[in-house]
Amino acid sequence: MATPIRFGGIASGMDTDKMIKDLMKVERMPVDKIKQQKQTVMWKRDEYRTMNSTLTSIRSIVDKMRFATSFNKQNAVSSNNGVVTATSSASAVSGSYSIRVDKLASSAVLIGAKNPIDVRDKISFNGDFEVNGVNIHVDSDDTYESVMKKISNSKAGATISYDSINKSFMMSSTSTGSSAKIEIKDPNGDFAKIFNITSTSAQGTNAEVVLNGKKMELENNSFEFNGVKFDLKGVSTSDVSVTATRDTGDIVSQIKEFVKQYNDLVDKVNQSTSARPNRNYRPLTEEEREGMTEKQIDLWESKAKVGLLYRDDILQETVSTLRRSLVDNVKGLGEPNSLSDIGITFKGYLKGMTGELGKLEIDEQKLQDAVNKNPDAVMQMFTKTSNLDQKDPNYKSETGYADRLYTDLTNQINKIIKRIGSGKVSDAVDNSQYGRDIDEMNKRMQTLESRVALVEKRYYKQFTAMEKALQKLNSQGSWLSQQLGQ
Repeated sequence: MATPIRFGGIASGMDTDKMIKDLMKVERMPVDKIKQQKQTVMWKRDEYRTMNSTLTSIRSIVDKMRFATSFNKQNAVSSNNGVVTATSSASAVSGSYSIRVDKLASSAVLIGAKNPIDVRDKISFNGDFEVNGVNIHVDSDDTYESVMKKISNSKAGATISYDSINKSFMMSSTSTGSSAKIEIKDPNGDFAKIFNITSTSAQGTNAEVVLNGKKMELENNSFEFNGVKFDLKGVSTSDVSVTATRDTGDIVSQIKEFVKQYNDLVDKVNQSTSARPNRNYRPLTEEEREGMTEKQIDLWESKAKVGLLYRDDILQETVSTLRRSLVDNVKGLGEPNSLSDIGITFKGYLKGMTGELGKLEIDEQKLQDAVNKNPDAVMQMFTKTSNLDQKDPNYKSETGYADRLYTDLTNQINKIIKRIGSGKVSDAVDNSQYGRDIDEMNKRMQTLESRVALVEKRYYKQFTAMEKALQKLNSQGSWLSQQLGQ
């Protein structure tokens, strides 16, 4: 609806627009207050979402630590990487292997005679030939390079390249071993004419190795045995040893990373819940923002956002819940069965260092010794499961630390989502606590805005009536003066 044109103060000489605007400031105060409350809720929601992201990150770490595969990484070391290299999978069996490489697997190869050309030159004739049963058609506009691509990109299972130093072409099969082959059908001599390769067939050879005293023939130069992958690099006249061992360093690194992430979480929660809000800094009203620069607004809002989650119940509960889960030992295990057994303890109060209270600290040597001595026992502390029903009061005490924390973190994440919403739906359909609060505030603001509009309309109506009355009075006064002056 178009805003009516108003001419205020013509008769009275007063700035009625300014007077009404000043009067409306008072009328708008309830609206501004609700807007500030809404902004505060939205800021708190953003803070919660940031915290939930932190909780989700640490949950992903403990999620992996719930399973034995995270603790079973193996290291494989070869005594001669020039002959064979080795890598281990999580399923690798620890142990030592001896291997002698008598022969490497090779691909089928055809090498042409000297043929000094530029691969960008055109073939200048039409022709056809077959490579492993796949027809290759050559046009007169084709270059050597384009024909090479046709072969290499086909399903023939062969590639061809040009050696610019020796000035010759070489074709090789894409696979190795005795089943690898190249068969050329060239009834018109087109293949030989283009590449100067007169041989029409070739076959690959198998690798020959002796592994732990047993002779083996392999079509590839890579194979896996007991979860250890062997990559053959060269032949040898003597045995090469490959040793696969548990990667205890990886276990230590995982545990240290978990402790770091946990301490970071404690830091963030402590900072958020201990920072007191400054009541002198509230969200700015529209009128206040109009009188400030962007820099001033940013500075003000940074102060207004301090203490949004002061003494927050969910966050404080999160830290205390995780702490209880980490303090209790894992029932059903021999030693080690607690974090302290492997060198992880909670920091106590130190003068001037209150921020360290509740964090974990590591005796790295004790942790390394525990892992080296019995990596499976350390793994069980994190991965142990319980046969009890989840509702059984003893269920949690029989589960490993990773499973406990995963459950705790999931519960706390869900509590935050219940309070602020998932962020995947609009405010209009958000049924979370904050979603309902925002919806209620929007409705109240809409009602108040309508009421304010009516009050403003009434003020203008009253001032307009006053102006008309004054104008009439002024007209009568002028007429009376004229009459008296005659």
